[in-house]
Amino acid sequence: MIYSARKMSSYYHRGSEYTRRTFLGHSALAASLATVGSSPLRAVPQSSPAIASTDWPRFGCDLRNSRFNAGESTIGRENVGSLALDWTFSAGAPIQNCPAVVGDTLYFGSWDGYYYAVHSQTGELKWKVHVGVPPYENGWHNIRSSPEYSGGRIYFGTGDARVVCLDAETGREVWQTLLDNVPTNEPQISCSPMIYKGMVFIGTSSGRAQIACLDAETGKVRWRFFTVPSSQSAGGSVWTSPAIDEEHDILYNVTGSTKGFMPAGPMLYTESIVAHDLHTGQLLWFDQPRPADVHDLDFGSHPMIFDAASPLQRGARRHCVGAGKKEGFFCWDRYTGELYWKAMLTNVSASGGPRMSSTAVANNRVVVVSNAMTPKGAMSVTAALHAYTGEIEWWLPNSVTVRAPVAIANGVFYQGLLDGVLEALDIRTGRQLWQYQLPSSHRGGFTIADGRLYTSNGEVSLRGKATTDQHSIYAFSLGRG
Repeated sequence: MIYSARKMSSYYHRGSEYTRRTFLGHSALAASLATVGSSPLRAVPQSSPAIASTDWPRFGCDLRNSRFNAGESTIGRENVGSLALDWTFSAGAPIQNCPAVVGDTLYFGSWDGYYYAVHSQTGELKWKVHVGVPPYENGWHNIRSSPEYSGGRIYFGTGDARVVCLDAETGREVWQTLLDNVPTNEPQISCSPMIYKGMVFIGTSSGRAQIACLDAETGKVRWRFFTVPSSQSAGGSVWTSPAIDEEHDILYNVTGSTKGFMPAGPMLYTESIVAHDLHTGQLLWFDQPRPADVHDLDFGSHPMIFDAASPLQRGARRHCVGAGKKEGFFCWDRYTGELYWKAMLTNVSASGGPRMSSTAVANNRVVVVSNAMTPKGAMSVTAALHAYTGEIEWWLPNSVTVRAPVAIANGVFYQGLLDGVLEALDIRTGRQLWQYQLPSSHRGGFTIADGRLYTSNGEVSLRGKATTDQHSIYAFSLGRG
């Protein structure tokens, strides 16, 4: 086991009796005793392809949830302008999750209730499996959870709060686990899973939300953490994927607001970042920027782990965890919960700020897309923030809002606008390097793997009609069309 503050204390939270001074003192002591002890990784069957550095196996690409593919070297600033459509695959229903790509296979889910495996180079169907989700007309009960590939299996959540594990080669079901069967909770999973050391970490966005750890081999629940008090359907939804600190085995999640209902007493874990010991589920620290908030200012963007280098002091670094909320981007010390900085790019509103995981981090920069509502309508800006200070390095307006995950690879930042425009920007300057127009709105986010860019369109056509031939996976590569 790792001897650290999480074994010596309950948690740190601003205003709690357990003070930050005490927490930091314990942290200093723990640092002198720290040893890394971890469960062995489960053996990967020989038939399962190893994950290459150029693959994108999960929502955030890496365990830090950065949405940055550090192994991609084919598409870059110099040639991204030559990206051309390579192939499309029509699912016949909206696609609002990010594909996972490992080897020659791309995995994704659709609102038609199916999970798909297609050839990543050609778009040819390998298999599809119906996972028992109601038809896509039923709104929130659709598939929104992005898949993760691990050890020859695919893991994801469903719109009716089940976690499903499939054999990646055949699509055969290995196991499924229902996390919430209380009808009044309106149980659902929008969160994407994280698999690590034989465990599956995922959250629900049900009325009484939870963070859960399951055994990756069997689906058995190891521990749960509820974000609202017992028997209260009051919110605290976990909308997006967690992040993992591999050095100290810490799990980070962010939560949503209360659901229009404020019971007596504190609602400590709504609209919060929470850090847990990933083996036991013990709460280490949390921060709630707006206690008892009723304005729907969710954390709608995934937590991201990064180490930030000082612009002034050589060798000075901060160990950070950051996440986007509807009122801005927050950056904390990932071991103590101390807030390092906060950046507000647009006005605070229930429909504003970074949304739908529209943040990514790489090269000592946090790139954030922030939306807002003004008397003249919606607005959106994209900005690169210095990872150490939060200062704006570049800033540019968008023609319409962005409500989809973004991505970074090889010096290029990718974003998709709600009107279906895809853009590639130079991460150093924000200069546009490439553009493409989809036939309908962009909601599924980006995956960059092995010299290809993958994305999808997700709702209705620009003419306002839902058509089955406009919900597709799009694959782009260099010099083809």
